[in-house]
Amino acid sequence: MRAPNATPRSGSNRRTFLQATCAAAGMGPALAAAGAPVKGANERLGVGFIGVGGRAQAHIDIVMALKDRGIAEPVAVCDVYRPRLDAAAKKTGGKAYMEHEALLADPRVDVVCVATPDRLHAPQTLDAIRAGKDVYCEKPLTHWGQFELARTIEAVAAEHGRLVQVGTQHMADDNYPEIIRLIREGVIGKPMHATCSYFRRGDWGERMPIPDAAARPGPDLLWDRFLGDAPKVPFSVSRFFQWRMYWDYAGGPATDLLVHTFTPVFCVLELGFPDRVFGGGGTFEYHREVPDQCNILADYPGGPSVVMTNSLSNATPADTVIRGTDGIITWGMLQGGQEYGVRIVPGGKDRHEIVIPWKGQGDTSKLWVDFLGCVKTRKQPLCNIAMAVKVQAPLSMGIVSHRTSKVVKFDQASRTFACV
Repeated sequence: MRAPNATPRSGSNRRTFLQATCAAAGMGPALAAAGAPVKGANERLGVGFIGVGGRAQAHIDIVMALKDRGIAEPVAVCDVYRPRLDAAAKKTGGKAYMEHEALLADPRVDVVCVATPDRLHAPQTLDAIRAGKDVYCEKPLTHWGQFELARTIEAVAAEHGRLVQVGTQHMADDNYPEIIRLIREGVIGKPMHATCSYFRRGDWGERMPIPDAAARPGPDLLWDRFLGDAPKVPFSVSRFFQWRMYWDYAGGPATDLLVHTFTPVFCVLELGFPDRVFGGGGTFEYHREVPDQCNILADYPGGPSVVMTNSLSNATPADTVIRGTDGIITWGMLQGGQEYGVRIVPGGKDRHEIVIPWKGQGDTSKLWVDFLGCVKTRKQPLCNIAMAVKVQAPLSMGIVSHRTSKVVKFDQASRTFACV
């Protein structure tokens, strides 16, 4: 059985700092400056926000702060729910749109932030790229059932010379290039096994508040645009406001939480696509569709095995651990209070422990500074599209495995996956 996939739809010191930030990423070649012209280094970039719900408010606050620094400013906002849209327009001073195509046609919009439900990330990102915009797309890159669209985004971004930054804030740290160098030099031998996790108590992240229990579809609530290419179902306030609880629009802990802790592991190990993936867990405590316990095991060709674990029933954190043939690398979840940063324990009697303090992990504003700097330099951002596609693969595969109780195999030649 093939995995389900959706059908595609149609200042000088500051400059130096931004360029250095982008160069530190070292994760992809520079893009040719193509498509819409890029503003000069001293001009503010106009940002349009597609989706202005809970997570988007953090992005809006960051860009509004960057306005004071002369880097960027909100110029347009879009949402399918009028009360939310009006509030965002008042807050930002940006022009309000209920249809994202109209926002993309606004000539003041240089870059776009997509922070809609997962199901809409890929179609709206593609529309933005084709409109000549660079995109900051909130994680995950795509809905779990849209992996083919993830690959399409990569191809279309290359074709149009556009940049895509995926908002996985655990990538906002300057340590990763140094860790990559040490791993390449064999500080822990060959990496063979890695574990990462995200633990939380409560499902408040998915069970979002319902601001108006009497809300109904109409000119101020565009239900059909919310659904996109999802199954056509009757309106419900829970599906609209609490969409993270439903498989049609979200993937649960895999693509909402584990993506944060897995992406840095993927980055420092310089992984490609997996060979096979197993997914498990269940909805054991909270009444909802997506699981509240989630486990994914991804085997990569020749190693390593990567184990991702999650529970919404206990918030006690666990360190990320990378085990090599000659040593280990560990780092702790910030929510657990560990402050040592990255800890490397090489093998051998004469090897000394290395401790590297944190340098920005979890800082969404740092991702934005990186992204906007790269918009000017045309270098690839920290969490770029090529990385995001490969990160998406085991997460989507893990969800398909969980839902089908089957192993999911990846075909390296065709870059597709299927249950076996």
